[in-house]
Amino acid sequence: MNLRQIEAFRSVMRLGSMTAAAEVLYTSQPNVSRLISQLEISTGLTLFKRAGVRLIPTQEGQAFFHEVERAYVGLDSLKLSAKNIRNLGTGRLRVAAVPSTGLSVIPRVLKSFTDSRPELTVSLHVNSSQTVEQWVKSQFCDIGIVVHPGDGGSQQAELLARIPAVCVVPAAHRLASQPHITFSDLEGETFVSLCHGDGTRSLVDELFDEARVERVMAVEAQYSAINCEMVALGMGVTLAHPLVAEDYRHREIAILPFKPDILFPTYVIWPAAHARTRLAEEFVETLKAFYEGVSQHYPLGNA
Repeated sequence: MNLRQIEAFRSVMRLGSMTAAAEVLYTSQPNVSRLISQLEISTGLTLFKRAGVRLIPTQEGQAFFHEVERAYVGLDSLKLSAKNIRNLGTGRLRVAAVPSTGLSVIPRVLKSFTDSRPELTVSLHVNSSQTVEQWVKSQFCDIGIVVHPGDGGSQQAELLARIPAVCVVPAAHRLASQPHITFSDLEGETFVSLCHGDGTRSLVDELFDEARVERVMAVEAQYSAINCEMVALGMGVTLAHPLVAEDYRHREIAILPFKPDILFPTYVIWPAAHARTRLAEEFVETLKAFYEGVSQHYPLGNA
């Protein structure tokens, strides 16, 4: 039994005659008849009854046809997989991200990315920087989005954007009507901070120390999104990435420029170069375009 015999049998079953099957297979009717006979011999099945020039499928022929069709469904699936691999890399995109981007930016970018790729399967995994880096290193995820990349090793980091932080205060706060906020404005203010050990927390603390501004460090949380929620509840003020803060615009908060710029970086980390997929590279290009638009809304240069 070979594929040519199966193709002949399937064509006869679907088209109802050897003549029609010969046309679609670009061969002769006698050759189709010979292929069917060979298939019957190799399978030990009687696939058709001959009634003059007509072929009538037997019960064995009908049963065998169902199995052939099932096999062709599998072949069609393989063809689709091959198309995805050819056009998109693997047909599946796995993104890891820290919460500051994974809860806000990445879903937006994935939406536009998948709109033009309806056959694409995506998965988004959100966790700490260390976990994101481990997922990329092990190739559980195709790329990782972090704020502070580690030492590298078997992975590579690429800067995507540096966006200036904004100050988030309760809407009724005394600072809410100011055009911008400076270090000195936050002297003595209850500050909602990220937890110790976070790279952004270390950066902000160092800059406040250099400015010799004392804050009341009574409240801290693991994620900037939680910090913005606590500001909305009147628990203090915070500095946050503007895209995180914008998600809370509907709450009782004011989002104000902060001077001078405190830049929050975003990096993409890649596995080893040979493990990059075309699909992941296309997604990163879409992500870069998104951040270019964000940078226009939050330009650098505040002094």
